[in-house]
Amino acid sequence: MQVSEKQVDVGEHKINYALAGRGDPVLLLHGSEPSENWRVWEPILPLADSYTVVAPDLLGRGLSARSAETPDFVAQANAMKDLAEKLSLGRFSIIGGGWGGQVALELALTWPGSVRALVLIASSYDVGQLARLQKMRRPTLIVYAEDDMVTQLKAAYVLRDAIGTSRLEILSPVARDPRYDFRMSHRLQRFRAPQVLQLVRSFLSRPEEMIAEPPEMENELKGMALRKDEGSEPKGATETP
Repeated sequence: MQVSEKQVDVGEHKINYALAGRGDPVLLLHGSEPSENWRVWEPILPLADSYTVVAPDLLGRGLSARSAETPDFVAQANAMKDLAEKLSLGRFSIIGGGWGGQVALELALTWPGSVRALVLIASSYDVGQLARLQKMRRPTLIVYAEDDMVTQLKAAYVLRDAIGTSRLEILSPVARDPRYDFRMSHRLQRFRAPQVLQLVRSFLSRPEEMIAEPPEMENELKGMALRKDEGSEPKGATETP
């Protein structure tokens, strides 16, 4: 897999991004920690064997343009949409981690016709987005860890209830692994990469089918791993009572 790193002028901003693969485009949006940049997605870049993966540094992060104050999630969404247009991505899917998920939500809410599907990994959200999410109607996979103390599990249920076309997958506690603790739970794309990659592959291959959960079966299906649809359950996935 060959990954190229490039920079492009988008309006008044210079945006740094990584590009890999061929196929339908997928935009990867990282979180807000000061050290985060596109490289947090390296464990997920094998997606490039089936998709065109575009992983930018958000404004104020990595090698992208910096200003006195980091742009808020609305400004970030505007910049990412401009980047998508600059790169002629057309209709694309988005994977957002942490605050990147909040940016992804705003992008999908503002330009729903440009977004095919969403994957929210331990995503944050703005309270003002919740009422708008009822009308978004984009297939959405929501992935959280049971023990996340940064983006807590209750936020996953808030997002699931707000997005009518969503599916929630809850992974086992990260802190059970002696290498990690709850502070790392919100970085699932790194510390649960095999599971997350498997879930994302399965979801993006047929997003509309993956969210079709009959309401009367919700309790049984809540938290089940997508791979169970194919006859086996991924290691570490749990069902939520």
